[in-house]
Amino acid sequence: MSGNTNVKKGKADIIIKWIMFTAAITGLALLASFYPVQGNLPVIVIPSILVLVLAKPVFFERLKLTTLLTMRILIIIAALGFFNPQVYVDIIMLMLIVNILEATFTDFFRYKKYLNGISGLAVAVGVIALRGVWQFGAPFGDYYLTKGVIPAVTICYAIAYTIWNWIFVSNEFSPSVALMHVGFLSAPFIGSIVTLGMGVYGGIGMWLLMRANSLAIGGWMQIGAKDWFEREFECERFAKFVQWTKKRNVQIVAMIINLALIGTAIGITMAHGGVHFEFSPFFIK
Repeated sequence: MSGNTNVKKGKADIIIKWIMFTAAITGLALLASFYPVQGNLPVIVIPSILVLVLAKPVFFERLKLTTLLTMRILIIIAALGFFNPQVYVDIIMLMLIVNILEATFTDFFRYKKYLNGISGLAVAVGVIALRGVWQFGAPFGDYYLTKGVIPAVTICYAIAYTIWNWIFVSNEFSPSVALMHVGFLSAPFIGSIVTLGMGVYGGIGMWLLMRANSLAIGGWMQIGAKDWFEREFECERFAKFVQWTKKRNVQIVAMIINLALIGTAIGITMAHGGVHFEFSPFFIK
């Protein structure tokens, strides 16, 4: 009787910790979204520098976190008006493709996960259906939104990206860390929902900015406290779920869903005038 009670408490403990962790990640990502200077510095930039100096991450972790840190510093410089912030947003869209391809090549050549690799290529191509826009004149804060020609495009892309990325994460890390990444990947959707009341200044357009912020926050958290997450988020039932998602049939279904979502996003874009892109001037006249 007492043994079963302990097991139940253990499961409840994991759930509560995961909910608190996800809420914290979402709140920090929102703060950094609306306040790229006041929010990014204490939430992302300073902790990332401390982790790089003190935690001694391996080469891949150092490279990843350094890239994320660089982009966070650039958004601070852009928000302070040293150059046109729209240029930063254009760079972000390019970096999104680079980031996806980096993981995709890992799937192809390191893990031989060709099905998810195909999904990754589709998600990388799907970026052409999106357009990042800096919110000049927003009611408060300085930030950017990502928009398709209609919200459905962004929704399709966000879901496809999330499925692909989580499968990649479950191959790359342990089930405990994969559970942590469920929180990272949930935060952008939660942030999109809670900002719906802002109309054109919030909603699903917040997804990519929230994703970039949650990824950067997650980067220093995962490196700095990996042992804690491995221990506290260990869940046998979730580990079994992760193992199930690695079955070939499941991966085929995930790939088909991803291809359909990206195909839909691009199809809608083409039906509404096609892909348009203009290089933004470096300085605002």
